[in-house]
Amino acid sequence: MRPVINDAFIVESEILDETREIYVYLPPDREGSGFAFPVIYLLDGHSLHNVCASFVQHYSDRGRMPHAIVVGVASTDRLRDFTPSEREAYNGEYGGGGAENFLNFLSDELFPVVEEKYPTRDYRVLIGHSYGGLFVSYALTSKPELFRAYLACSPWFSEADNVMIDEIGKQLQEGYEKTKHFYLAHEPISSPGIEDRIVKMKKAFEEYSGDDFVWEYKRYGDADHSNLPLKAIPDSLDFFFPGFIQD
Repeated sequence: MRPVINDAFIVESEILDETREIYVYLPPDREGSGFAFPVIYLLDGHSLHNVCASFVQHYSDRGRMPHAIVVGVASTDRLRDFTPSEREAYNGEYGGGGAENFLNFLSDELFPVVEEKYPTRDYRVLIGHSYGGLFVSYALTSKPELFRAYLACSPWFSEADNVMIDEIGKQLQEGYEKTKHFYLAHEPISSPGIEDRIVKMKKAFEEYSGDDFVWEYKRYGDADHSNLPLKAIPDSLDFFFPGFIQD
């Protein structure tokens, strides 16, 4: 089996005022092929890159999805980067509110590097888990033009995020210029209110989505918070790329 990390580089981010490590999985036989590939941007790349890249490699080699590039972004301060507003974290830490900055980092600093270095198509996917799943939802509401497909894996919504969930409903009614695919997944969550808010977002999808917003929801009753990505990532890849051969 080929290695799942074919390239790596760093970005000296002026927006974040720090250095970010980036890990990249590349499809085989890309040099001189004339092909361009969808790009999957993966949050928490330091922990999830090998997981996601392995599924992409396995599925694309077997015709379940097109060949794709995976760009894993290593995390430094998840509370800061993935939350749209300040809040108290599960460990009692208080902070956050840097999601806008982090999204600007992706669009203004990371995308140009990736799209200069590799043969990319205009089809970006965003995958995030927990706080990362919250950020995925924020990216849809804040700059929907950046991504075509989304996996919000157990988005860790707080009460402050109800405003954002309401905004998703308004946005769905207005419609999108290009069709979106959104996969919403979670495990049984015991933290008060979080699962209720996930279901609230699902209900917005049910009530307001049109033909330009294709979505799937799954509650993984046999999963826990740590292993949910192992189940949801492959399912979402099948969902994002319909029309390919299924085993």
